[in-house]
Amino acid sequence: MMDLGATTHTGYVRAGNEDGFFVSEAWPVFAVADGMGGHAHGEVASALAMEAIATFAQPLATIDPGELATQLHDAVQAANAAIFSQASSQDARNRMGTTLVLATIRGDRLYFAHIGDSRLYLLRGEVFTQLTRDHSRVQAMVDNGEISPEEAAIHPLRHQITRVVGGDDRVSPDIASQALEPGDAILLCTDGLSGSVTNERIKAILATELGAQQTAEALVDAALAAGGPDNITAVVVNYQRPRELPVATSALKGAHHRAAYRRSMLYSILALLLVLGAIFTWGYTHPRYMIGVDTRNMLTLYKSWPALPMLHKQRVPAPGVLPITYTDAQPYLKYHPLNGDMRNGFQVDGRDVGISTLNDITTATAAGLLDNARKALQQQQLPQAISLLARAQALNADPAMVKKLAAQIAAAQQPAIVPIPPHH
Repeated sequence: MMDLGATTHTGYVRAGNEDGFFVSEAWPVFAVADGMGGHAHGEVASALAMEAIATFAQPLATIDPGELATQLHDAVQAANAAIFSQASSQDARNRMGTTLVLATIRGDRLYFAHIGDSRLYLLRGEVFTQLTRDHSRVQAMVDNGEISPEEAAIHPLRHQITRVVGGDDRVSPDIASQALEPGDAILLCTDGLSGSVTNERIKAILATELGAQQTAEALVDAALAAGGPDNITAVVVNYQRPRELPVATSALKGAHHRAAYRRSMLYSILALLLVLGAIFTWGYTHPRYMIGVDTRNMLTLYKSWPALPMLHKQRVPAPGVLPITYTDAQPYLKYHPLNGDMRNGFQVDGRDVGISTLNDITTATAAGLLDNARKALQQQQLPQAISLLARAQALNADPAMVKKLAAQIAAAQQPAIVPIPPHH
């Protein structure tokens, strides 16, 4: 049993509403999306995502729980394919995408998937929890200890997300589940709400005894009262455990009890095997990519399977990437957005992003080595200048600059010619 409410508002600043939501009266499936891509394109992206989710509502509500992780992943991929196909058919400048939070309730458990910075919250008594983790630049900065959560809330880059539905031909959603208890309140919302209203205020509104629809409208009103700088969408679910059938009071024979117990155990074992199989399948097909340093001190692209710790990380082929040592790259990483100690590894969003990042680091390193070679030459440190130039050339540094500097080094190596006075 549950009480469901949903509403959306354009806000006071935007000309159109690029948010979208999906709720179903027939199935316990809910979703919100925050489109992007400019006027009209954001609206199209969120609408395409919601249309794709609608086709998965019945399967999500009826499939075996052990297959829900795979089904959630497939639903997100369907939304991604619809948007990516639409965007690819248009001018490249009109690429579109959307955030997505998709959730379903099965029995006393909430299953969900998400991409971007739209959020899923749970209120249980006095405990208010954000169940999703933003795929955003500032969240990565918080995770790395560069800024605090309070600073992230007002950071100028807080709207830059690092993962989006429709941005590529494949997408990697975060998928998880959460046990539910009677009285729990669930909130799915876009950043027009979470970015305008404090957690304390959201918690206070969810804690009222209003119905779900009134609560959703009160949350939107709170965002509007805060200025309504963005589109606002809220979906609220007040959960109550499904009513159980009354247990017969007549005494059953011991044999019937034992048979029922054996059947229950068998079903539990089968369900556990299905869940483990689904987790293994999903975990193996969804590796995490990262750039790290191998035993030879070379920067390398790896993939690992966090859901399957028994599988060791593997090196990923990176065609077109020049071999580069961590020693060479380290002094110049501070000029790259991925600055820091790469020996601990740095997560990237997929193989293509990892290859692109390695190429970026190589370019920055080659330019830095070339600059240091020029400085060494100016200080008449010829052996060091020669070494730095050779390493820069191996990383495909600017050929014109390499040729010019090599000529200067060659000239500096020529012995000075002293004219001999004529003999009288």
